[in-house]
Amino acid sequence: MTAKTLETRIQDLVYNVDAGIGLGLIKASLYILFIGFVFLLYTANQFKGLRDAEAMDMAQLGRNILYTRSFTTQNVRPASIWFQGPRRGQSAVAIHGHPDIVHAPVYPLILSGWFRVTGARFDRLPEGPLQVFQPEYRIMLLNHLFTVLTGILLYLLARRLFDRRVGLLGVTVFFLSDTVLSNSLSGTGTSVVAFWALAAVYAMVIAVDRLQESKAVRQWIVPALCSLGFCVLAFLTRYAAIALLPGLLLYLWWSLGRRGTIYVLLFVVLFGAAVAPWLVRNVRVSGAPLGMTPYLALNESAAFPENSFERQLQPTVTMAELRPVRLKFLTQLAERYNQSLPSMGEGLLISFFLVAFFYRFVRPPVHRLRWGLALSLALFIVISSFSSEATWQAVLMFWPLVILYGLAFFALMLERLQLQISFFKASITVAVVVLSATPMILTLLPPRQTPPYPPYSPPLIGYLSNLLEPEELMCTDMPWATAWYGQQTSVLLPLSLDQFYDIHDYMHRFHGLYFTTVTRNKPYARTLRSPRYLDWLPILEGRIPRDFPLLQGITIREMEQIFLSDRPRWAEQ
Repeated sequence: MTAKTLETRIQDLVYNVDAGIGLGLIKASLYILFIGFVFLLYTANQFKGLRDAEAMDMAQLGRNILYTRSFTTQNVRPASIWFQGPRRGQSAVAIHGHPDIVHAPVYPLILSGWFRVTGARFDRLPEGPLQVFQPEYRIMLLNHLFTVLTGILLYLLARRLFDRRVGLLGVTVFFLSDTVLSNSLSGTGTSVVAFWALAAVYAMVIAVDRLQESKAVRQWIVPALCSLGFCVLAFLTRYAAIALLPGLLLYLWWSLGRRGTIYVLLFVVLFGAAVAPWLVRNVRVSGAPLGMTPYLALNESAAFPENSFERQLQPTVTMAELRPVRLKFLTQLAERYNQSLPSMGEGLLISFFLVAFFYRFVRPPVHRLRWGLALSLALFIVISSFSSEATWQAVLMFWPLVILYGLAFFALMLERLQLQISFFKASITVAVVVLSATPMILTLLPPRQTPPYPPYSPPLIGYLSNLLEPEELMCTDMPWATAWYGQQTSVLLPLSLDQFYDIHDYMHRFHGLYFTTVTRNKPYARTLRSPRYLDWLPILEGRIPRDFPLLQGITIREMEQIFLSDRPRWAEQ
């Protein structure tokens, strides 16, 4: 075989660049650069540090796991003290090293490992108000990583269920979604649970396909176990992700017919066995499988406005308190259905997705998975209607599948228009992508995102927290922030002064009381003079009772914040 001449090799290279594999590589590189630019631009424009209480709570849990190797929190809720102590007939409850019974464990565990791998330092708070606490960059990068992995899975699933064109469109819309990018920056872990959910669906589709083809056990057992594992991880990242399980089981049962019942039962048994150790831990610590999490449905009800359930040291939960929860559920269910669901993502594709249920897709897996998705989404709406807005944010785990089905239906309708000129098809497709990306584009326009003060100023929080010794205790209206930035064990402001004294006199002495704009910015007549703040109003106005244990105080930024202590510690610095 004669060797190619130099001229022939140059012609082959030119061909590959012009029409062969080289052209594909150039297109892929340009696409990756474009998506990378979008991520960088959005991050630079919008990320000024963590803003969500849940994100800071998760972050301090991850750091505690890193340092103590135990699932303990420095954000102590009075209701958690009651839940682990008096409710179970125990008088002694640890304030320092307090077990967390609110959050699922996987995301804090991932954060802990990520902090270790990246060498995060927590002893260097930013010096200026415009600077970001360095570990928060690592949290943001971790969530971006999971967002990118979700996009890759979305493309692979789209190619398996539909075609390459739908996959490419789906990934583009996903990465240009303001919902996706904002959740990725939030640090709350919704990007992580979205990845687990989509991975569980993808693995289940592969497992069912191979089961239907009657392939050997070794060929379907691995994706089936992977789907099981991802379901477990999703549940242990966000409890509300349990809504994903019934939809997957419906798809499995429907696809396999009579023999599907056996696989469904086996899947449920293995799922229960996998999550059992964590549920047992919660029972051992708190006496309830999910800890205090289900009780948080009482928050924001008529019986417990705002977060007043968490602030109670001795909450009374009777049928009288449960009736307002039903009213809260019905109110939020209507809101989810009428407002949150239609505006899910960017609004346009959820419309395509809902209309697609009036069309029967030819391929049975696509048709069956769609109804499984509908069941899980409906269950999630019901579950989230009992909970806070933070739980609803986990709806992001359904957004990639909504994108796929919405775009698949859009592509089908576009084909039925039978447009002869490809330019018109391309123009309509670009218009859909641009309309989907419009909320992200509008977010990037001025005014730019501002730093998270009020109420969060890492240098100020760190300074006030450092006035106390590590073994001392702070009481504050934002303990998640003092726990994260100040590494100070902090108790959420109790509902009354009597409960404050109960903790101070019988459990652990308070050495600092920190009021911020979380409380001081509340409406005076409607909130601060209501029973849940009335005891604290004199202190907020500077009229400290003579018998109060913390008589020395300073005000910050024209009375925006107040810090009280047992002695003038700021003079000792």
